[in-house]
Amino acid sequence: MGLLNSYSQIFFSKNKILGILLLLVSFFDFWTGLGGLLAVLVSNQTAIWFKFNKLNVEKGLYGFNSLLVGLGTGIMFQPSLASLFLLIVLAIFTLFVTLTIEGVFTKYGLPYISIPFILVMWTANLAMSDLWYIGVSQRGIYFYNELYALGGQNFVDFYNWISSFQTPASLRIYFLSLGAILFQFNELAGIIIAIALLFSSRIAFTLSLVGFYVAYLFYQLLGVNFSELSYTYIGFNYILTAIAIGGFFFVPSRWSYLWLLLLLPITVILTFGLSKFFSYYQLSIYSLPFNITVLLFVYVMKLRTQTRNELVEPIEQRNAPEENLYFHKNVSERFPSAFYLPVYLPFLGEWTVSQAHAGEHTHKGEWQHAWDFVITDNEGKQFQNKGDFATDYFCYNKPIVASADGIVAELVDGIADNIIGDINTINNWGNSLVIKHSDYLYSQISHLKQGSFKVKKGEFVRKGQMLATCGNSGRSPYPHLHFQFQATPFIGSKTFFYPFAHLIKKENKYLELKTLFNPQQDERLQNVASNNLLLQAFHFIPGQVLKFNTVKNGSELLFEKVDDFSKIIENEWEIRTSIYNVSYFYCKKTNSSAFFKNDELLFQFINFEGNKNSALYFFYLAFYKVQLGFYNGLTIEDKLPQNNLFSQKRMIFQDFVAPFYLFLKAQYKLNYLSVDDEFSPEEIKLKSEILSFSFNKKIKQISFEITININGIRSFLMK
Repeated sequence: MGLLNSYSQIFFSKNKILGILLLLVSFFDFWTGLGGLLAVLVSNQTAIWFKFNKLNVEKGLYGFNSLLVGLGTGIMFQPSLASLFLLIVLAIFTLFVTLTIEGVFTKYGLPYISIPFILVMWTANLAMSDLWYIGVSQRGIYFYNELYALGGQNFVDFYNWISSFQTPASLRIYFLSLGAILFQFNELAGIIIAIALLFSSRIAFTLSLVGFYVAYLFYQLLGVNFSELSYTYIGFNYILTAIAIGGFFFVPSRWSYLWLLLLLPITVILTFGLSKFFSYYQLSIYSLPFNITVLLFVYVMKLRTQTRNELVEPIEQRNAPEENLYFHKNVSERFPSAFYLPVYLPFLGEWTVSQAHAGEHTHKGEWQHAWDFVITDNEGKQFQNKGDFATDYFCYNKPIVASADGIVAELVDGIADNIIGDINTINNWGNSLVIKHSDYLYSQISHLKQGSFKVKKGEFVRKGQMLATCGNSGRSPYPHLHFQFQATPFIGSKTFFYPFAHLIKKENKYLELKTLFNPQQDERLQNVASNNLLLQAFHFIPGQVLKFNTVKNGSELLFEKVDDFSKIIENEWEIRTSIYNVSYFYCKKTNSSAFFKNDELLFQFINFEGNKNSALYFFYLAFYKVQLGFYNGLTIEDKLPQNNLFSQKRMIFQDFVAPFYLFLKAQYKLNYLSVDDEFSPEEIKLKSEILSFSFNKKIKQISFEITININGIRSFLMK
């Protein structure tokens, strides 16, 4: 794995087919290819012997610089025992340089790209005149002889046939520049690399053309003869710059493409200037312009005080522009902040928003981000009788709870409730408390009932713990609860926007799960509660094994859980934890993984990798998002990443235009159908659906009927 990834890493990829084709292309010059292969093997094996980061070895991160050095050494020197020994030394030297630069650059969050290759090759170039026993290679002069040696007359004829096509000069130089990345200075190598790049990533292929031709147009603008690149082969700097900035270190978007219009001319200027400087020392600049442009831009973007949506780094590096894009869009919509501290509603049962942010009466200016909550009946009334007394109001004296864990930072008690219609402007906030949830997140609850406090200042409280009861103190003409988020521990601090983590919104008879939600005027809300049956069914721990058998009936597939392990097991999944502490199901049979998170209120899948015809994939679709409480009639909706649902055939065109427009969309729906007993349930029925759309037209629907009982997930039927 580390071998092929070392080749594909040259284009920031992990695609095995790309790695294989690059490996084969490197052998167009046999000794060059052999030099690259040996260098990777020596470098990776040395890293394993010395117990360096095994994951980086497998990803090819410790091998691709050695590969480039091996290719460069292979074409620079004549084959001999002395040159073989030199290659081994340089491969190990490159590994050590890579590790050293990695240690320095990591402190600043920067990649080392191909800096180790450049430094080692410069060292070899400068030492070349003193290496008496290692002859300088003359290969490349008799290119047809080398082609004949590689594949005979048929291969020579094939090359001539390819060369006979009347291709534009710029396209010919594009292919030469691609081939030069692997030290292969012919068009055929570039054509094969372009095809491999197209196969592995449509976005990377498009960016390679964008990078090359933006530089080409800039050459034309400056009046420089672009055909000189056919002799210097330096055009690969523009190709790699475009792929790195446009699709790897930043999520592909129209903004990453637009930035290339500035960055590629900078790379061109660097190419001119550095070539003049290093020619004095008879050194090639190799990929130095590309490295400087990318490192400068990545570093400068890290200095932004606020990251805008226009140009963002991948949430998780997937080593493929398409996966970076689809994964980023899906995760950023479903989980807007990886560092969000979940906070919930500060009451029990169903309440109504009587005043939201920037309200009609109060919540103005620096205090606009606040809510007032009351309890209403089915007719929308807040009170019984005539509402002349505080006790007539449904919310009066109802328990108020902590919205999240924290410490009581401030508490004021002793202010009497107002007569209905009157207000206390002297003690504006009334009886209040402030809870510190983190260093810069506090919640304030106001207008509480005098003498109802169950906690003291400085006390640690748990989410859901009773704090006091709702009253009518302070600037409160009728009983209600005031709630706000603030950054300081003082009562009456200015507010800031912060959403509630999860809640249930009721509209007429329909229930809807809302995540990271900002409640609006007149919305009826309640906290999410867990159901013990669902909670236990989705409580998966590392080492646990789930076993399902499949029964096919026409177009339907029934997946039934197996409790009798003496039976033949068709599908077996183990719960594991990644090095990033993310839990996932792993199917050894299909080498598939489904990553998930569970906060005991919501079970959600994050991503799927592997076989899309496996039972685990259908399990991923069926249980994509499950709220672990039963609410009859509740509907949950969510979005799936395009690359995890649509076929490769459909995704081809989508990949090309994905940075600009997503016309393929996938929606998930879950309905809570029935429960046999609300207080002591033994069986729950759910139904989930996957809806596929192309240009907003539904093209496919998959449904799952789910049964959960006291033994967990009993079965799911796919239709």
